[in-house]
Amino acid sequence: MPVILYSVSNEKKKFIACGMYAFSDDLAGAWQQLFMSFFELLDSSSNQAIGLRFDSSQSLLRDPGLFFGHTCGYPLMKHLKDQVTPFCVPVFEVPGTDGKLYSSRFIVAATSTIETLDECRGKVAAMNAEDSNSGMNVLRYAIAKYHPSGPFFSRVVQTGGHLHSLEAVADGTADVAAIDCVSYQLIQDHWPELVEQVRSIGFSVKTCGLPLVLPISSIPDADLELLVNNLNQALTVIPETIRNRLHLLRFEPVALEDYQPIVDLETFAINSGYPRLI
Repeated sequence: MPVILYSVSNEKKKFIACGMYAFSDDLAGAWQQLFMSFFELLDSSSNQAIGLRFDSSQSLLRDPGLFFGHTCGYPLMKHLKDQVTPFCVPVFEVPGTDGKLYSSRFIVAATSTIETLDECRGKVAAMNAEDSNSGMNVLRYAIAKYHPSGPFFSRVVQTGGHLHSLEAVADGTADVAAIDCVSYQLIQDHWPELVEQVRSIGFSVKTCGLPLVLPISSIPDADLELLVNNLNQALTVIPETIRNRLHLLRFEPVALEDYQPIVDLETFAINSGYPRLI
């Protein structure tokens, strides 16, 4: 359900799609505070209503009401680049990040004897979605790099989210998974007892983090530098406790070419015999 942040008219509401890192009530509340501060910086004469939707579905990014949204770099490059374009990326401070770059943790159960990906041959892998960079693409690349000509796993289960993939490894449904390092930290903050049931056996290659994207149709009228500046200014206004809850440092400008390495990982995997994670 959309949360209305700013309204000065009865015209159809624009909205921000913000579901990638908002999988608990307190995280959603933290993002809401950030965007409330952001909208206070907008020109009040813009004469539009703007809402916030905690939803990561790609259909929202094609909706004509989109103001801007948050998405994964893999679907951006594979399915969305004709509709939206990245303009900035949130920069987080958690293990596995390096500025605007992020990685995934390869995890197994805390009680598992597995120490390396090589030992996962013939095991069951969990992934959040087939079009996930952090849950599928980087894991596929890691397997292809060292073990060309699949299949490698006995089975791959699709869970629907990083939290569910972590749960699958913790309860023994799967032996290994790749978890976005930002999601891992946020899960650890909120469900430490769950994270205690898994352990990391390494990190993936780093790629550019999950971008904020604008509809291509709005680019001619958009002041991208001002948007990024306003997001950073809003971040300085909210309480430090909220910034710490999100582990969010700043927003940095990005362009579509920053996400080409994600496609390069896929190309390498395909050429190595892994068109699918298996």
